[in-house]
Amino acid sequence: MRTSAPAIVMTAVVLGTLTACAPAADEACSPVVPTGDQPSFVEASGELLSEPRVDFPTPLLSDSPERAVLLAGEGDTIGAGQTVDLQVSLFDGESGELITASSYDEESEPLRRTAGAEGDIIAEAAQCAEVGSRVAVTATIADVFGPGQIDPSTGLEDASPVVLVIDFQEAYLGKADGAPQLGASGVPAVVTTPEGVPGITIPDEQPSGELIDHVLVLGDGEALEAGDRAVLHYTGLVWETEEVFDSSWERGTAATFPIVSFEEDPAGIVPGLAQALEGKTVGSQVVVVIPPELGYPEGQAPATIPAGSTMVFVVDILGIEE
Repeated sequence: MRTSAPAIVMTAVVLGTLTACAPAADEACSPVVPTGDQPSFVEASGELLSEPRVDFPTPLLSDSPERAVLLAGEGDTIGAGQTVDLQVSLFDGESGELITASSYDEESEPLRRTAGAEGDIIAEAAQCAEVGSRVAVTATIADVFGPGQIDPSTGLEDASPVVLVIDFQEAYLGKADGAPQLGASGVPAVVTTPEGVPGITIPDEQPSGELIDHVLVLGDGEALEAGDRAVLHYTGLVWETEEVFDSSWERGTAATFPIVSFEEDPAGIVPGLAQALEGKTVGSQVVVVIPPELGYPEGQAPATIPAGSTMVFVVDILGIEE
């Protein structure tokens, strides 16, 4: 995030994405943030996904969060629970000055939210917005950062009014949404919460020693190709200890990885996982069992993964970044 005086750092609460249910968007979408008069006074010029030039009468106060569409999008309506990429600028509602903004840089990662996530005004504003739209939101600083999270030296208080200008860049699934498939012998069992968070049960037996990829939910979206940048939710654990070593669900935000081994690209993923995910379709949930030889080279595994371990990943394929 880029900031201007008074400097404020977007906290993990704001940068993260809280999980929410993920039904598909439809015409009956119910916005969390209602349409209101105050944000309609905001004017923002400049191309979508570029830093906007923003003007509004000051002070622009806010009794409760409201939104107004400044630029209608031509993309899909964003439903509750969908993973959303966006750019945002935050302004002081009293002075009109920029407080902080995202990068608006094609080479940098956009902000990511789960539409409708409670307690996150940016995520709440995303619900029922359209991909490709620009929306103004009037709120308070506490609506953005949470109560009591702002350093008093900034001169801002919980009730200080703010204006957000949000560009909605892209939306992906919130969780796997395909057709359930039968389980298989020797493959970990998976049960998910309504939000999509997996609970994983390891079989009471030794792993086979082979790479296993089993589709638990079969999506009907585009198939992943080598080199694609896939948007994923995942949990990884060690077969032998049943201990989770990494989870995007626990962090509350989906991740993006290229479907390529880190042996070919330092930004890539575990070789066995890259091999297993290639050809799988968007909307699918896949359980992958990775033998040690297709995992991390000796001495390079994180401390949470003992040497010689068999790794298990449960992966929801949410989309492909363009």
